[in-house]
Amino acid sequence: MLTPNSDPRTADETELSRLLATQAAAWAAGDGAAFAATFTPDADFVSVVGEFIRGRAELAAVMQEGFDGFMKGTRLSDPETTTIRFLTPDVAVMVTSGVCVLRPGMDGCRPEDLSVQTRVAVRCAGEWLFTTFQNTRIRQLGGPRAD
Repeated sequence: MLTPNSDPRTADETELSRLLATQAAAWAAGDGAAFAATFTPDADFVSVVGEFIRGRAELAAVMQEGFDGFMKGTRLSDPETTTIRFLTPDVAVMVTSGVCVLRPGMDGCRPEDLSVQTRVAVRCAGEWLFTTFQNTRIRQLGGPRAD
C-alpha cells in the first residue's frame, strides 16, 4: 500500500489508489463492465499473455468472457509495491509489482505467477481513469522460466 507523504499530490495518490481498489473489486465480482469502467473509452490494454485490447467496450466484453470462463471465481492479490509518478498534474504513471491472480482456495501467490503492471492514468473532467495498461510476468534473469 502507499504510504502518505507531505507531497501536495497526496489527494491524487489516494484517488488513484481508490481507482485501483475499484478495479480489483470489479475483478473479484466478475464484472467486466465495472472493470472496464476504470478505463477511458479509448484505453489501450495489454494482458499478461500479450493480448492487445483497444477501448472500454471491447475490454468489458473480453473481461466478461474471461470472468464467465477461465477466470471465474478469481481475484487479484494486493500488490507488494505501488509507485505513482506524476508526469503532469493530470497524468500519472502507476506501477504495481508483485501482483497475481488468485484462484479459488488460494491464499497467496506462487513466485512464477507474480507480475508487474504499468498503468497510465489521466484526469478527465476531475475524475482519474486509466488510459493504458501493460501486464508482464516477473522473471529473474538466468532463473527458471514458468510456462
